[in-house]
Amino acid sequence: MGANRDDLLAEYYLKAAGVAAVWIDRDGLIGSQDAARLHLDEGSVAYCCPRGANFVLAYRLQLWKQDHEHVTAPSQEATAERLEQLADEGGVGITPHAIAIGRARAAVAEVNARLAAMKSKGELRDLNQAFRAARLIDPSLRYEAFMEAKKAALLEALAKRTSSP
Repeated sequence: MGANRDDLLAEYYLKAAGVAAVWIDRDGLIGSQDAARLHLDEGSVAYCCPRGANFVLAYRLQLWKQDHEHVTAPSQEATAERLEQLADEGGVGITPHAIAIGRARAAVAEVNARLAAMKSKGELRDLNQAFRAARLIDPSLRYEAFMEAKKAALLEALAKRTSSP
């Protein structure tokens, strides 16, 4: 299944905001990504956190898991609970994956709504002039690609604003 444009923009927002992920799959394997993705493997439990903290949390969680596998392997639920404890002990804010994804999609919806409002009010004149200027340099540039780049720039600015202290 291919990703639609809004999904691609939502993932771009997560990357721009520095949102990483730690997950536990249904078999108990622990993983980490430097940039959170929208979709998880079925049956995985994931949390999002600031980029950089994901590797530390995944490593510490793996060490904890290895210490407890001599009896029986910890369940996915127990491993997720321990991840929450490790984050709390380390002062790392973590967010359930679904909530972080909802925030990214809300940011994309906000940008789309802003541009739609500008279009309905006839306020895209400056953007259209910028497109025409860019098209003079690269005649193969499509308006859709130009607008997607502008949306990405707006999302990046929004991500920086929401992730700054």
